[in-house]
Parts: sequence; C-alpha cells; structure tokens
Amino acid sequence: MMRKLIIVVLIGILGCSQPDQKPQNKLLGTWAFLDVRGNYNEALFMDSIYYTYNMRYGLTAGNKYYVKNDSLYSDIDSRRKGMSRIAKFRWLTDDLVILSTEFSKDTLERLINASVTLENTDAKKDSSKFRTAFNKRYEDYLVRKGILSREEIEEFKNEQKVPEDVIERLKGE
Repeated sequence: MMRKLIIVVLIGILGCSQPDQKPQNKLLGTWAFLDVRGNYNEALFMDSIYYTYNMRYGLTAGNKYYVKNDSLYSDIDSRRKGMSRIAKFRWLTDDLVILSTEFSKDTLERLINASVTLENTDAKKDSSKFRTAFNKRYEDYLVRKGILSREEIEEFKNEQKVPEDVIERLKGE
C-alpha cells in the first residue's frame, strides 16, 4: 500500500512540474530591414498580428500571422484565402534572421533598446515624434551597413548633394 502511495505521489509531482509550454515566438518585437526595393522598413511582431512601417507607405494595416517550425504564415497574400506560408526563416542569431519569400530575401535585425518604436508609440497620433526617431534609426542603419557615411548624409541634408556612387548607379539603370 505504501509503495502505491509513493508512486501516485511521484506521478502527481512529476505531472505538475512539467507544465505544457507554448513554444516561444522568437519574432516578437521590432525589427529593421531593407526590402527588395531598397526601402528601409520596421516591422512589429506582436502575438498574432504584425505591422510594418516605411517612408513610402507609412504604417500598414495589421496582418494576422503565426510561426510554425521555420515558416511564417500570414493572411497578407490576397490571392489566397486565409493563412498561407509567405516566408521561410533562417536564424543567424536571436536578433538576426533571414526571411526568404518567393520573391526576395530580407535580413531582419532586431531593434534593441530603441525608443519611440511601433512597439511603444502610436505612429499616427505621435507622427512627428515617431517619424523623427524612425529617420534617425534609418540613417544609423545605412551607416552601420556601410551604404552611406555620416558625411554623405549631412551633405545631402544640408546641400542636397547626392553621393557620386548613387549618381553612377542611377546612370547605369
């Protein structure tokens, strides 16, 4: 009898100590990336909805999504009904991921310790505050990636001077 009681107690303890845990969604938070057209974007992934913001389109309406294994499913594709696989992940680190779609590959960088983001600011109600912070992050991103230098950014702001390599690239198109 004592043996059965010990077994029942052990089963109860072990059963309670291993709660079912939902896999953590590593995408939660705010991310920065250049899209296939070279537009700087920021994306906020919440529990089941994500938003994107860029200078051209502003804040997009939220899209539903979920993560399953190495794939992102969303309702963004209007050609399909419901949720469909729109991208595959390749995690480089917890803060750097490559999203591959049928059209492009985007490398997303997590925004860490950034203030005035989609996560903590209403981009429509606080548009001036948000846009100023967004533009600063955009410039920092371009410098960090070696796309532009601080000097080139300042020359463009102050004198509307376009960098020579950009002019040459535009001539070739």
